[in-house]
Parts: sequence; C-alpha cells; structure tokens
Amino acid sequence: MQYNSETNSLDLYSDAREWCGIDYLTDTTSLTLKSFTRSANFALDRCTSLILRADGRWQHDDTNNTSTEILDVTTNLASGTKKYATSVTWLKVNGVRIKDSAGTFINLPQKDRRNYTPSQLTDTGTPTSYDLLGNWVYLSPTPNYASTGGLEIQYQRGASYFTTSDTTKTPGFATHFHRLISLHGALDYCEINDLDSRAVKIRTKIGSPPTERDVGSGLEMELVNHYATRNVDDRPAISVRGEDYGQGALSSDSGFTTKPDGF
Repeated sequence: MQYNSETNSLDLYSDAREWCGIDYLTDTTSLTLKSFTRSANFALDRCTSLILRADGRWQHDDTNNTSTEILDVTTNLASGTKKYATSVTWLKVNGVRIKDSAGTFINLPQKDRRNYTPSQLTDTGTPTSYDLLGNWVYLSPTPNYASTGGLEIQYQRGASYFTTSDTTKTPGFATHFHRLISLHGALDYCEINDLDSRAVKIRTKIGSPPTERDVGSGLEMELVNHYATRNVDDRPAISVRGEDYGQGALSSDSGFTTKPDGF
C-alpha cells in the first residue's frame, strides 16, 4: 500500500487517520503528515528488526534500497592490521571472507576472541577466523600480507525511511503486512492523546511476535512467521511434544520441573 495521496484514500496515512477516529478524507491537521512520518519510520525500524530476527537463509533487504552493494562490501586487506571498521547501517553481519596470499577467497568461521589463546591473539599469517566486537571485525591471525579488495563482509542493512514528500512509495517488505506502518502511527497518536479504548483495539490488531514461551498474536506474529518460513527449501524442523497434563510434576520422585512449560 502506498504511503500517501492515493486517489481513493487507500493509503497508509489515510488508514492511520481512520484508526484514530479522524476524518481521513479531509482532516490532515489532527494527525499531521510530519507526525505520522516520524511514527512511520519508527514502525519501519520495528518491522525490520522483527524480520531480521526471523528471515533465515532467504535474507531480507528493504526493496527501496537501490544501491548496488546489496549484501556485501569489500575493503583492502592491510598487512599487520587485524581490525576493520563496520558501518552503523549494517544491522546484521552474516559472513566474512578474505583473500589468501594467492588471491583466492576463503570463508572464515566466527570465533569468540575470549576463546583464543594469548599466542593466537598475537600470531600473524593467513586469517582463519574472525570475531565481531562493537563496530569492528577482528581477524585472527593478523594478516601478514596485503590484498586489494581482500576483505569481504556480508551484511544486512536497515529500512529506507519515508519523507513527508513521499506519495507512491511503499514499505520495503511483504505487501500484506504494510498495515503495520499505519497501525503503529495511529497507536502513537492515540497514546499521546489518551484515546485509551482506540489504543487497546490497535494494540490487539498489531499483536506481538512469537517468543520461546508464547506463540504471539496479530499482524506481528504473522509477519515473523512469514519471514521464518518463506524459504521452502529451508523448512524448520517440527516435532510433536507429548502432553502429560501435569503428571510429571506430580511424580513423587521427579519433583518440580525447572521448565514446567516444556520448552
């Protein structure tokens, strides 16, 4: 669904105003476009965060991002340099490759620096692993050679934000969840203006994402489940758990289980 100014008011800004109880055909002052745009961008952050948590092997990238470096960037490998800066726009790092001294790319496994021996922290040679610490990628051992474009970092970036001048632009994720943007924008307005009954209805519509202890609800649950299962060649393993209806907890020799919900 487009952001604003659709001829029949079938747009996100109009939808948000209707959820707020505002005349979506004429009233653009109660919920201004500037205020809605701010809320919409916070909603994009929220949706992107949920998607990146769930997307698995079919990795998400906002469809409005148009730059050519979609999921990887290369930089020069410098002899004697073990740490390389990452960008704050990289929300997830999915992999690191380096060229060896012969110029052949090799994939590096990730290894926590806390598991390195003191000598491994000071060794030089061809890197065999990497670690992420803050905004830095650390290679181990430290490369003892230079290579042009010798370090490749695969990453995922954030959303492409809306501006107040946007009209036909749409959120850069699956179409059937675009309404989350208008709902979050409406929720901000209702909470700020103490419209409690409307806020309750909007929260119910938005719902919550699945967790280890809860299946989730509403559109956020559906969003996460969609991105978790959209790759048909990467199906999650599902097993059926037997239910003893509390019998195990009542057993005299077992005592209380530390995980009574079975997870």
